[in-house]
Amino acid sequence: MTTWSSTPGTTAPRPVITTHVPWHRSLRVRTAAAMALLALTLVLAAGAVFAHTSITGARDQLRTQATAQLREIAATDAFGGTLPSRATRDPAALPAELRGALDARAVVTYDDGTSMWAARGEGADLLATRVSGAPVRQQWADLVRTFAVSGAGAALIAALVSWFVAGRLTRRLRVTASTVNDAIAGRQADRPTAEDDEVGVLSRGIADTAAALAVRLEQERAVSADVAHDLKTPLTALSSAAALLGDDEDADRIRRLVRRLRDLVDDLLRLARAQHDAPASDVRPRSLARSVERVLADSPSSHVPVRVLADATVGLDPDRLARALTNLVGNAERHGDGDVEVVVDGTEVRVTDRGPGFPEALLAEGPRRFGALGTAGGTGIGLAIALHHADATGARLVLRNTDRGASASLAFDRALSPD
Repeated sequence: MTTWSSTPGTTAPRPVITTHVPWHRSLRVRTAAAMALLALTLVLAAGAVFAHTSITGARDQLRTQATAQLREIAATDAFGGTLPSRATRDPAALPAELRGALDARAVVTYDDGTSMWAARGEGADLLATRVSGAPVRQQWADLVRTFAVSGAGAALIAALVSWFVAGRLTRRLRVTASTVNDAIAGRQADRPTAEDDEVGVLSRGIADTAAALAVRLEQERAVSADVAHDLKTPLTALSSAAALLGDDEDADRIRRLVRRLRDLVDDLLRLARAQHDAPASDVRPRSLARSVERVLADSPSSHVPVRVLADATVGLDPDRLARALTNLVGNAERHGDGDVEVVVDGTEVRVTDRGPGFPEALLAEGPRRFGALGTAGGTGIGLAIALHHADATGARLVLRNTDRGASASLAFDRALSPD
């Protein structure tokens, strides 16, 4: 079963462009984060290159120191001196990698991570010494600390600078959005600043387009209201003249066409008034069943039966409810082949009929002005009016076809506690 449902806020006055963006989606935050990450990456990359060069040089110096120290110990040993504690002739005291690389004809060096070793000879001729690598490790720790602090500082500076620069850009975009909203709402709006960069050109173009669109929308509303009003007088005369015609088939056809034209003009006037109405200001907790019964009792559709399955207290404006419900009932009577019923079921009020149902195009796209409604024809204005007032009173308009016929509902989101 195909169903169409309106979304709250569909027709109520609202900003065309929102000026509020979640912080994690803000262009300003993203720009600052990107620039901070870029600055941090550049500093760390430069630090890695510098640290590698510095540590490589320090290790080369440590290797040279270990080699020179081995020569001094060898000279002392040649004159019968005592070996210092940092020297050894025991192969077991050497790292395994160094033992495997020993060469009787050359000095071999090896860094085990804590000390730099230098050794020469094999067997009884073995002589080795080591130099502590603490200075190299301290240098590495100092470099890491220095570049970590530098990276954090660079990232902070880049974030602050980009935050300020992006803030000016986003501020101008928000001003443009506010200008568009003011123009569409009919309020006096200042033109964006006359800066000649890309954002300034785009902002002025958008603002001018929004202003032109607002003028055209207002002209359309005014034309609809003026045409409908101006047609009332000749239509009244035409209705009177049609009533004086005979009872033949041609006269009946003329009277039907006149009634249809009169209904169209009335719908145009009601739609024009609905579009200019202020938003609902009397939304309070009320009994939905009693409100519906009161509306139908005071309307030309008082003969339509009301069946209450369950009552609920909802927030509604009785005037808005009356306008929406009477349009739905009138629409059902006009296009539903009679047998119209109003059912109150909790937070929902349904208007059902036994007609051919809504066209699939209507259920796919929703109410549109001057859209045909079923085999009986129609303008679609009645549903558009109902949608406008339903939205203003906080209800959703739900349209569906059932096995019985068409069903149009005003559904409120939740029940409230009675006052």
